[in-house]
Amino acid sequence: MSEGQHADSVAATSISLDESLAASLRAARARTGWTLDQLAGESGLSKAYLSRLESGERRPSLATLFDLARTLGVPVSTLLGEPVGGVPLAIHGAEQSHSVNGLTVTPISGFSGSRAIDAVRLLIPVDRRESAPASHGGEEWVYVLAGTLGLEFDGTEHVLRAGQSAHFDATRPHRLGASEGDAEVLLVAADPPHDVRRIHRF
Repeated sequence: MSEGQHADSVAATSISLDESLAASLRAARARTGWTLDQLAGESGLSKAYLSRLESGERRPSLATLFDLARTLGVPVSTLLGEPVGGVPLAIHGAEQSHSVNGLTVTPISGFSGSRAIDAVRLLIPVDRRESAPASHGGEEWVYVLAGTLGLEFDGTEHVLRAGQSAHFDATRPHRLGASEGDAEVLLVAADPPHDVRRIHRF
């Protein structure tokens, strides 16, 4: 594939994702019966910003995707265009990857009955443009599969290498980046509604 053809393919994928995300967001909001004003009130995002997301004019950050999914009661994969439905057990193989805010995001959890957790695999390019720190409801757990991850948490930089993990309060400002080459990371975002350890007796 020539450089020009590759650029056209990337542009087409970007347009497809924007349209798919916009349609999925509209559909998820319609299922709740909420107006844009109500979703704005529930999510803490402005009505104008949500309107641009639903029209495909803007693309959300990963943190915003997690927040919207949690607010609407759907997995992140649903907002990325995967079918709503699912069964009590979801076993996953190869999943479709999406480009979101400079990251390659692959949903790896899709149990649509869950409002508690979302899991994605991230490929973070070493040359990704640095974004502002994010904060959102719940917790995050990250595990470095390959490469070196730079985790900025609450203004302090941490370096995690393959095999290391971090678990943190996602309401505090945080940012993920890569150094020494691209980083591949497993990220689980959680907003547990109860004491999981007590219920499972561990």
